[in-house]
Amino acid sequence: MNHRWIYSSAIFVFAGFTLLGAGPMAMAKTPLLISVESPYGMQKTIVNIKQSLVNNNFRFLREQSLKDGLGGSEDPNFRVLYFCNFAVAHEAIQREKRIGFMLPCKVTLIKKDGKVTIHYLDPSAAKNVSNRHLNSLCDRITVSLKNLVEEATL
Repeated sequence: MNHRWIYSSAIFVFAGFTLLGAGPMAMAKTPLLISVESPYGMQKTIVNIKQSLVNNNFRFLREQSLKDGLGGSEDPNFRVLYFCNFAVAHEAIQREKRIGFMLPCKVTLIKKDGKVTIHYLDPSAAKNVSNRHLNSLCDRITVSLKNLVEEATL
């Protein structure tokens, strides 16, 4: 059988399901990556996020720069902040062990053209790969992260 024909048919079927709302793209009702522009510089945004973590029952774990993880020179325009609400993380792991791939929570801060943007994965995206017992918890964590970032950028 002609492999090109099989490949073309598979693309056609996938595209058809996607256009009809029955394919994998139909599951993604919310964006996987949330991006919020901060009105502050990098250091002030980091300070604000750390304070917001405390205010929202999270514990700050560590800050990582590009140099820390990948070597090379320090990049002041890139930071990753890791944090966790251990009670919620424990509850999530009890419901679904695979959720560990999203733990701990983190935000990535990128400064480009003088503007700092906060990026994070939407926890509700895990609803597509986990079990129904985790859905309400994913929604709760999504709200917590949204509130945390909103508070940090006020």
